[in-house]
Amino acid sequence: MNQKAKNRKQIICSLLPEQSEKLMDVGCGPILPSYPYADKAKQVTCLDWKLKRIEPIPSNINCLEGDFTKVDLPESSYDTIIASDVFEHVLLEQESAFINKCVSLLKPGGHLILSVPHKGTFAWLDPYHVKPTMHRLLWHLGLYKQLHNGSCDIRKSHKHYAVEEITEKFKPLELLQVNYWGYFFDPLMSWAIALSKGSRRVPGYGWLEEAYAKEIKSDYGKQSFNVALKFCQPPING
Repeated sequence: MNQKAKNRKQIICSLLPEQSEKLMDVGCGPILPSYPYADKAKQVTCLDWKLKRIEPIPSNINCLEGDFTKVDLPESSYDTIIASDVFEHVLLEQESAFINKCVSLLKPGGHLILSVPHKGTFAWLDPYHVKPTMHRLLWHLGLYKQLHNGSCDIRKSHKHYAVEEITEKFKPLELLQVNYWGYFFDPLMSWAIALSKGSRRVPGYGWLEEAYAKEIKSDYGKQSFNVALKFCQPPING
Protein backbone atom coordinates (compact mmCIF):
# COMPACT_ATOMS: atom_id res chain seq x y z
CA MET A 1 0.00 0.00 0.00
CA ASN A 2 1.46 3.39 -0.97
CA GLN A 3 1.89 6.31 1.40
CA LYS A 4 -1.14 8.18 0.02
CA ALA A 5 -3.45 5.20 0.59
CA LYS A 6 -2.02 4.60 4.07
CA ASN A 7 -2.57 8.22 5.02
CA ARG A 8 -6.17 8.20 3.80
CA LYS A 9 -6.95 5.08 5.83
CA GLN A 10 -5.36 6.65 8.93
CA ILE A 11 -7.55 9.72 8.48
CA ILE A 12 -10.66 7.55 8.13
CA CYS A 13 -9.71 5.53 11.22
CA SER A 14 -9.28 8.73 13.24
CA LEU A 15 -12.89 9.71 12.45
CA LEU A 16 -14.49 6.32 13.12
CA PRO A 17 -16.24 5.62 16.42
CA GLU A 18 -14.15 3.44 18.71
CA GLN A 19 -16.52 0.52 18.13
CA SER A 20 -19.67 -0.06 16.05
CA GLU A 21 -22.08 -2.95 16.00
CA LYS A 22 -22.46 -2.89 12.19
CA LEU A 23 -20.25 -1.01 9.73
CA MET A 24 -20.55 -0.74 5.94
CA ASP A 25 -17.60 0.16 3.68
CA VAL A 26 -18.97 1.42 0.35
CA GLY A 27 -16.59 1.16 -2.60
CA CYS A 28 -14.21 -0.75 -0.37
CA GLY A 29 -11.71 -1.75 -3.07
CA PRO A 30 -9.71 -4.99 -2.72
CA ILE A 31 -10.25 -6.72 0.64
CA LEU A 32 -6.92 -7.88 2.06
CA PRO A 33 -5.97 -9.85 5.19
CA SER A 34 -4.80 -6.50 6.59
CA TYR A 35 -8.17 -4.78 6.04
CA PRO A 36 -7.82 -1.69 8.28
CA TYR A 37 -11.34 -1.30 9.68
CA ALA A 38 -12.02 -4.89 10.81
CA ASP A 39 -11.46 -4.08 14.48
CA LYS A 40 -13.82 -1.08 14.35
CA ALA A 41 -17.05 -3.13 14.34
CA LYS A 42 -18.44 -6.50 15.32
CA GLN A 43 -19.82 -6.94 11.79
CA VAL A 44 -18.38 -5.30 8.67
CA THR A 45 -20.05 -5.28 5.25
CA CYS A 46 -17.71 -4.54 2.35
CA LEU A 47 -19.42 -3.56 -0.90
CA ASP A 48 -18.00 -2.80 -4.33
CA TRP A 49 -19.01 -2.96 -8.01
CA LYS A 50 -16.45 -5.66 -8.73
CA LEU A 51 -15.41 -7.09 -5.42
CA LYS A 52 -11.89 -8.47 -5.06
CA ARG A 53 -10.74 -10.40 -2.01
CA ILE A 54 -7.45 -11.96 -1.04
CA GLU A 55 -7.81 -14.64 1.61
CA PRO A 56 -7.66 -14.99 4.49
CA ILE A 57 -9.83 -11.96 5.23
CA PRO A 58 -11.04 -11.21 8.80
CA SER A 59 -13.90 -13.47 9.87
CA ASN A 60 -16.27 -10.60 10.74
CA ILE A 61 -16.38 -9.30 7.13
CA ASN A 62 -19.40 -9.93 4.91
CA CYS A 63 -18.81 -9.26 1.19
CA LEU A 64 -21.39 -7.79 -1.20
CA GLU A 65 -20.97 -7.06 -4.91
CA GLY A 66 -23.18 -4.65 -6.80
CA ASP A 67 -24.60 -1.14 -7.06
CA PHE A 68 -24.82 0.52 -3.66
CA THR A 69 -27.86 2.56 -4.69
CA LYS A 70 -29.79 -0.61 -5.55
CA VAL A 71 -28.63 -3.08 -2.92
CA ASP A 72 -31.54 -4.48 -0.90
CA LEU A 73 -30.81 -3.86 2.78
CA PRO A 74 -33.06 -2.94 5.73
CA GLU A 75 -33.35 0.72 6.61
CA SER A 76 -31.57 1.99 9.74
CA SER A 77 -29.37 -1.12 9.82
CA TYR A 78 -25.85 0.35 10.16
CA ASP A 79 -24.18 2.30 12.93
CA THR A 80 -21.39 3.51 10.63
CA ILE A 81 -20.92 3.90 6.87
CA ILE A 82 -17.57 4.63 5.21
CA ALA A 83 -17.47 6.11 1.69
CA SER A 84 -13.79 6.83 1.12
CA ASP A 85 -13.03 8.51 -2.23
CA VAL A 86 -16.24 7.18 -3.77
CA PHE A 87 -18.68 10.07 -4.18
CA GLU A 88 -16.59 11.88 -6.81
CA HIS A 89 -17.00 8.80 -9.07
CA VAL A 90 -20.80 8.69 -8.85
CA LEU A 91 -22.81 9.77 -11.92
CA LEU A 92 -24.56 13.14 -11.55
CA GLU A 93 -27.96 11.47 -11.93
CA GLN A 94 -27.14 8.97 -9.17
CA GLU A 95 -25.83 11.41 -6.56
CA SER A 96 -29.25 11.86 -4.92
CA ALA A 97 -29.82 8.09 -4.84
CA PHE A 98 -26.38 7.57 -3.28
CA ILE A 99 -27.06 10.18 -0.60
CA ASN A 100 -30.55 8.85 0.11
CA LYS A 101 -29.15 5.33 0.50
CA CYS A 102 -26.59 6.53 3.04
CA VAL A 103 -29.29 8.36 4.99
CA SER A 104 -31.75 5.44 4.91
CA LEU A 105 -29.21 2.81 6.00
CA LEU A 106 -27.87 4.78 8.96
CA LYS A 107 -29.39 4.22 12.38
CA PRO A 108 -30.42 7.33 14.34
CA GLY A 109 -27.22 8.61 15.91
CA GLY A 110 -25.15 6.69 13.35
CA HIS A 111 -22.16 8.13 11.50
CA LEU A 112 -21.13 8.58 7.87
CA ILE A 113 -17.39 9.00 7.21
CA LEU A 114 -16.91 10.50 3.76
CA SER A 115 -13.71 11.53 1.97
CA VAL A 116 -13.48 13.38 -1.35
CA PRO A 117 -10.95 15.47 -3.27
CA HIS A 118 -11.08 18.99 -1.86
CA LYS A 119 -11.49 22.21 -3.81
CA GLY A 120 -8.21 23.63 -2.54
CA THR A 121 -5.36 25.68 -3.98
CA PHE A 122 -3.88 22.91 -6.16
CA ALA A 123 -7.05 21.04 -7.16
CA TRP A 124 -6.34 22.02 -10.77
CA LEU A 125 -3.13 19.93 -10.67
CA ASP A 126 -5.06 16.67 -10.18
CA PRO A 127 -3.86 14.27 -12.93
CA TYR A 128 -7.16 12.39 -12.80
CA HIS A 129 -8.81 15.36 -14.55
CA VAL A 130 -7.00 14.54 -17.81
CA LYS A 131 -8.93 11.55 -19.22
CA PRO A 132 -12.39 12.82 -18.23
CA THR A 133 -11.62 16.18 -19.87
CA MET A 134 -10.56 14.47 -23.10
CA HIS A 135 -13.58 12.17 -23.05
CA ARG A 136 -15.93 15.08 -22.33
CA LEU A 137 -14.60 16.92 -25.37
CA LEU A 138 -15.09 13.84 -27.53
CA TRP A 139 -18.57 13.38 -26.04
CA HIS A 140 -19.55 16.92 -27.04
CA LEU A 141 -18.28 16.16 -30.55
CA GLY A 142 -20.40 13.00 -30.68
CA LEU A 143 -17.32 10.74 -30.75
CA TYR A 144 -17.65 9.27 -27.25
CA LYS A 145 -20.89 7.53 -26.30
CA GLN A 146 -20.51 7.07 -22.54
CA LEU A 147 -20.92 9.39 -19.58
CA HIS A 148 -18.85 7.23 -17.24
CA ASN A 149 -15.39 6.27 -18.45
CA GLY A 150 -14.76 3.57 -15.85
CA SER A 151 -13.31 6.06 -13.40
CA CYS A 152 -15.81 8.90 -13.11
CA ASP A 153 -18.59 10.90 -14.71
CA ILE A 154 -16.85 12.77 -17.52
CA ARG A 155 -19.09 15.80 -16.87
CA LYS A 156 -17.83 15.99 -13.27
CA SER A 157 -14.26 14.97 -14.10
CA HIS A 158 -12.43 13.94 -10.90
CA LYS A 159 -14.41 16.54 -9.02
CA HIS A 160 -13.02 18.43 -6.02
CA TYR A 161 -15.69 19.55 -3.56
CA ALA A 162 -15.91 22.41 -1.10
CA VAL A 163 -17.02 21.39 2.39
CA GLU A 164 -20.06 23.66 2.13
CA GLU A 165 -21.22 21.88 -1.05
CA ILE A 166 -20.88 18.40 0.46
CA THR A 167 -22.60 19.50 3.68
CA GLU A 168 -25.54 20.87 1.70
CA LYS A 169 -25.80 17.74 -0.48
CA PHE A 170 -25.83 15.33 2.47
CA LYS A 171 -28.57 16.98 4.49
CA PRO A 172 -30.31 16.00 6.77
CA LEU A 173 -27.06 14.48 8.10
CA GLU A 174 -25.27 16.84 10.48
CA LEU A 175 -21.59 17.67 10.06
CA LEU A 176 -19.54 16.87 13.17
CA GLN A 177 -15.89 17.04 12.11
CA VAL A 178 -13.68 17.95 9.16
CA ASN A 179 -10.12 16.74 8.51
CA TYR A 180 -8.03 18.25 5.72
CA TRP A 181 -4.80 16.81 4.33
CA GLY A 182 -2.42 17.13 1.41
CA TYR A 183 -1.39 20.25 -0.49
CA PHE A 184 1.16 20.65 -3.30
CA PHE A 185 3.07 17.35 -3.19
CA ASP A 186 -0.13 15.31 -3.02
CA PRO A 187 -1.09 15.84 -6.71
CA LEU A 188 2.57 15.62 -7.74
CA MET A 189 2.76 12.14 -6.21
CA SER A 190 -0.36 11.16 -8.14
CA TRP A 191 1.30 12.35 -11.34
CA ALA A 192 4.42 10.30 -10.56
CA ILE A 193 2.34 7.18 -9.89
CA ALA A 194 0.21 7.70 -13.01
CA LEU A 195 3.14 8.38 -15.35
CA SER A 196 5.06 5.36 -14.04
CA LYS A 197 1.90 3.19 -14.38
CA GLY A 198 1.99 2.46 -10.69
CA SER A 199 5.63 1.34 -10.54
CA ARG A 200 6.80 4.63 -8.93
CA ARG A 201 10.03 4.19 -10.89
CA VAL A 202 10.54 7.84 -11.74
CA PRO A 203 13.49 10.09 -10.87
CA GLY A 204 13.09 11.74 -7.49
CA TYR A 205 10.13 9.64 -6.33
CA GLY A 206 11.79 8.89 -2.97
CA TRP A 207 12.33 12.60 -2.35
CA LEU A 208 8.75 13.33 -3.44
CA GLU A 209 7.33 10.74 -1.08
CA GLU A 210 9.40 12.16 1.78
CA ALA A 211 8.19 15.70 0.98
CA TYR A 212 4.59 14.45 0.91
CA ALA A 213 5.04 12.70 4.29
CA LYS A 214 6.24 15.99 5.82
CA GLU A 215 3.45 17.94 4.14
CA ILE A 216 0.61 15.84 5.59
CA LYS A 217 1.77 16.73 9.11
CA SER A 218 0.62 20.30 8.50
CA ASP A 219 -2.96 21.56 8.38
CA TYR A 220 -3.54 23.58 5.21
CA GLY A 221 -7.23 24.03 5.96
CA LYS A 222 -9.32 25.14 3.00
CA GLN A 223 -6.22 25.16 0.78
CA SER A 224 -5.83 21.39 1.16
CA PHE A 225 -6.07 18.82 -1.64
CA ASN A 226 -8.26 16.29 0.23
CA VAL A 227 -10.92 16.38 2.90
CA ALA A 228 -12.69 13.84 5.12
CA LEU A 229 -15.96 14.60 6.87
CA LYS A 230 -17.78 12.95 9.74
CA PHE A 231 -21.59 13.24 9.64
CA CYS A 232 -24.22 12.12 12.14
CA GLN A 233 -27.74 10.89 11.54
CA PRO A 234 -29.87 13.04 13.91
CA PRO A 235 -31.62 11.06 16.67
CA ILE A 236 -35.35 10.55 16.15
CA ASN A 237 -36.18 12.85 19.07
CA GLY A 238 -33.52 15.36 17.92
